[in-house]
Formats: sequence, structure tokens, C-alpha cells
Amino acid sequence: MTTGFPLLRLPYLVLMPILEQMHFVERITLSVLSKRARMFLKLLKMKCEYTNFQLKYGTIEAEVFLDNFEVFKLELYISGHLEFKYRQDVLLWSTMGVPPMDYAVSIMDVMHCKSIHQFTIAKISMECNTLPLLVNLPKIDKVVVHSDLYDVSPVKSRLCKVLRIVLPISSAVSFSYDVLNPKDLREIFKANFDAVTVILKDCDDDMPNHKMFSLNDLRRTNIKTLEVVGAAVEVEDVNRYFKWWMKKKCNIHLEYLQVASRRRLGSEVINLLLKGLNAVQVPIKTERTFRVLENMKQFIPEDSNEEITSEFDITRVDGRTATIRISNYRNVIFYVWPESTNNTTNLEPN
Repeated sequence: MTTGFPLLRLPYLVLMPILEQMHFVERITLSVLSKRARMFLKLLKMKCEYTNFQLKYGTIEAEVFLDNFEVFKLELYISGHLEFKYRQDVLLWSTMGVPPMDYAVSIMDVMHCKSIHQFTIAKISMECNTLPLLVNLPKIDKVVVHSDLYDVSPVKSRLCKVLRIVLPISSAVSFSYDVLNPKDLREIFKANFDAVTVILKDCDDDMPNHKMFSLNDLRRTNIKTLEVVGAAVEVEDVNRYFKWWMKKKCNIHLEYLQVASRRRLGSEVINLLLKGLNAVQVPIKTERTFRVLENMKQFIPEDSNEEITSEFDITRVDGRTATIRISNYRNVIFYVWPESTNNTTNLEPN
């Protein structure tokens, strides 16, 4: 019979050098044993850059990216097991009735990782209930719903149950417009998300009944940044929305909006877009760097063929200024300036 060594009862000056000499896998194994073990291991300042989780059928696959460019993986199973992979080492733990996510959260805590960078819903299982894997989820920066989920009732029903768990603890979400039901779409648009990306399927102009992003969808949003990917928005709807914004009758939290017109943005269509807005055209040679969610952002990637063809400023009743940018890819980009109309500190001449 062997007697356990009381490692954690050693004096601090003796314990810490021992923990420093431990292999990385040994530290991770020790971290899931108790809160006291995690308290000492956190002092070693093991850090990760970010973590990505993916829900796929009956498992959650997690990748933890370390600050030394290495990666270790966790797989959480409904059966109550957790698999840890690092380099050539593979460990399988039984959670013994404890939610598997508790083990993942313990490891994230030791790695000083406060949130999941991206939680992807890739595949929904129709045979087994994956909700127990989501118990005690930490905060999520962004939820991504794959657009190729099967459009069948059992999948949609289970997807909605998953979203009701993950969205309240998330700051952003990206999803296909066709994946969700109208009721769930309304709940997302009215929620206080920092960022929402809506992906629309391509449609032709001769498909008037095609499901598309509408004026009502725009008006009910309460989101700081909204990006609608896909040419399925009427410029008349966007014009009405801008008029509501100017009168402070919609989404006072909006910082950034990007939508795409179903029609080419020629001079006639641009006139419809700007009708009644008292827009002032800004010379294209003036390059302005915008701040969205406290991050500096240039909306057109440097490696893209897309370019801004015209810019217009409009003013709200309280003096807040916004810029409408029109690109050669039918995109209408709307940025709300945080400063007053007279403040030009964010203008950077080209």
C-alpha cells in the first residue's frame, strides 16, 4: 500500500520550485484536482493566446493556442469523459459525474484564459442530447453557427436550445439567415450584442419571394455593429432606416452597419439611397480611420479589389455625425462617429 505525498502542504518556497520543474502535462493534470492546486499553478503564469470550441455531433472539441505558438486539444464527450492531447501525450479522464465543462474551465483558469474566443456550432446531433456538455460554460466572445446545418425540424429545435444557452453569455454572433426561425431571429436582433454578422444566400433579382433581410429586421436591431453579407437589401429600406437614425427613432447604440444592395449602385440608385438625408459629400482623397468597438478599423481589406467610390456625411438631430460609404461591390457602409460634428481629430489626410 502506497501513501500519498502531501505536495500542496509543502511551504510555498519549497512548493513553487517543484511546480516549475514539472512537465507541462503534469501541471495540467494537477490543475483539475482542486482549487488549491489551481491557485498555486496560476502563479507560474502559464498563458494562452485564445481558445476555440466547436460543438460537433456528440462532442465538444477545444483548441487552446499557447503563447509559445503551441496548441493542445481537449475533447469533451457526453459519456462523461475528457480527452487531453498535447504533442505526443494523450490522457483520458473520467469526470465521475462532474460536468465535463468544469474540467475545461479549470484548465482555462490555470492558463489565464477568461473567455472562449470562438464557439462554433458545426453539427447538431439528432440522436443524442448534447446540452449536458454546455453546463457551466464560461463567457464566449463570439458564437458562429455553420450555414450548412440540415434544415429539418429536429435539428432546428436542438439548435435553438443550444443557442438559448450560449447566446446570453456571448458578445457576438455570426449565422446564416435561413438557419433560424423568425422568432429566434427577432430575439437576436433585439439583444444587446456588440456585433452580429448575418449571412444571406445569393439570390437573383427575379426571385421576389426569396427570403431576404428587410426593413423590419433593420429597425428592430439593438446591436452596436451589424454586418449583412449577401446582396439582398433594398436601398429604399436603407434610406428609411437612415432617416429614423437621424431622428433618433432607432438603435441609438449603433456604431457600424454594412449591407449590400440588390441593385448596382449607379447614380440613380445612390440618389434613392440619399433622398431626404441632406447628405454632404466628402472628397475621396480624405482617408479617415474609424474606431469600432474601441478598435481602429479600415473596412476595405488591402488585398481586396473592393474600393470606396463615394462618401457622404449625415447629421442626427443631436449633432452626432455619421458617414455613408459606397463601394464598387454594392456595399453600403455606415459608420457613426463618436465625436461631435466639429471634432476632426480622427481625420487623417491621405
